[in-house]
Amino acid sequence: MTLPTQDAGVEGVGGAHSVGVADGGPGLPVLGWSTTGGDLRIGHFVGLHALQVLPILAILLSRFANRLDERTRARLVVVAGAAYGVLTVLLTWQALRGQPLLRPDALTLVAVAALVVATATAGGLVLARRRRPELVLAA
Repeated sequence: MTLPTQDAGVEGVGGAHSVGVADGGPGLPVLGWSTTGGDLRIGHFVGLHALQVLPILAILLSRFANRLDERTRARLVVVAGAAYGVLTVLLTWQALRGQPLLRPDALTLVAVAALVVATATAGGLVLARRRRPELVLAA
């Protein structure tokens, strides 16, 4: 995504965002992401939007999850951040292998399923270990 230089870069591609196809081919409406090959802009887009998604998640948890203590809410944001980071890496990995976003191979689908299971498990563990309010016995 930089200007081409004398050095052709990896596999003769320098300054391109498409992998496995020429830049400027068929793309998704509005976004323009390649529909025939990998596109590095997808991982970039998802990664940058973590700057909005994670603070919004923290705000929503503080507003609507009042039953959860602060430590539990913070741990849930950490789980979401880790999952978001892995998703960004996974999308970049998919693009570097020349796969369009909407046509992943079986290995990519297994990786996405593993991410979903790991995220759900981690979130469940955080919720299961949350601090419960102490009961005060009346005399």
